[in-house]
Amino acid sequence: MQMKKKLNLYTHDGLFHADDVFATAMFSLIAEEINVVRGPDTEIPENTSDWIVYDIGGGELDHHTPECKKRNGTHPGTNVPYAACGLVWKNYYREILEEENCPERYFNTVFQRLETSLILGIDAEDNAFNPTADILTLFPNIPDDQKEQIVYASRTGFSVSQVIKDFNPTWNSDIDYYDAFMDAVSFAKDILLNRIDSIISSLDGRDYVTNCIEYSANHIMIMDQFAPWEGILYSQPRNPKARDIWYVVSPALRGGWNVQCALLNSNDRTIYRHPFPVEWNGLRYDELRKVSGIKTAIFVHPSGFLAGAETEEDALALAQKAASRQ
Repeated sequence: MQMKKKLNLYTHDGLFHADDVFATAMFSLIAEEINVVRGPDTEIPENTSDWIVYDIGGGELDHHTPECKKRNGTHPGTNVPYAACGLVWKNYYREILEEENCPERYFNTVFQRLETSLILGIDAEDNAFNPTADILTLFPNIPDDQKEQIVYASRTGFSVSQVIKDFNPTWNSDIDYYDAFMDAVSFAKDILLNRIDSIISSLDGRDYVTNCIEYSANHIMIMDQFAPWEGILYSQPRNPKARDIWYVVSPALRGGWNVQCALLNSNDRTIYRHPFPVEWNGLRYDELRKVSGIKTAIFVHPSGFLAGAETEEDALALAQKAASRQ
């Protein structure tokens, strides 16, 4: 499909949010030029065939009226209502992925992964929907004060929606709202491209990681080139080769080689299948080399999930020595 030369876009004026910003950024990925007009619902272009109207006006890309909410429903498998971001992603994701040269065989997976890792959070925030509070309604025996504490704790993270919100001019600023909006769109575009590229890259690496799993031995998987492996390893609970891996040896991005412990449970990042010896934790250079006997050992992370050495041979030796310990 050939990229559109120009898209005329109409959305609401005033304070902007992550949903209309990311929706605009998505449109920018499928057109050489976007003409963005922000205005009130009284000035929506009459000739809508030449315009895409979103997050305003009550059309298929709006979510504000009761009719819209009823028509849109919620994201599949969740109680999260749609906002403009999710509606645009649902309707235009194929065009977006085609423009990003995503292999068609990946389309459904990329759609789902971006949906769960980015879109759902944006739409939930825009609709003032707290997924944690929603889940807690299933547990009537938890006291209300404890529920409030859990919901409060779930809000402590600094979300992408809050980052976008901070692009709005402050009350005492003379920055133009339109300029601030377009700055936010540019920022959101980079986030989208990075997220999509990251997902596609992880899918490209699946075959490579799968081969590394099959060639693993003695509880150790060796990767000559680093690729994201955790999701692939933990998604194969019935594969005896995958279950048997305790350590993954791979080149370190900072130079040298890393040894990472595989998790016992992918939902708990503090418990490992076979931890490094506890006396190694937090040691560096000479101290670690003396205790471990590995001449180019560099460090073991204080939490014990990662170790490093200058050479592949010594990284493998660290893994082998750790594996031999009871």
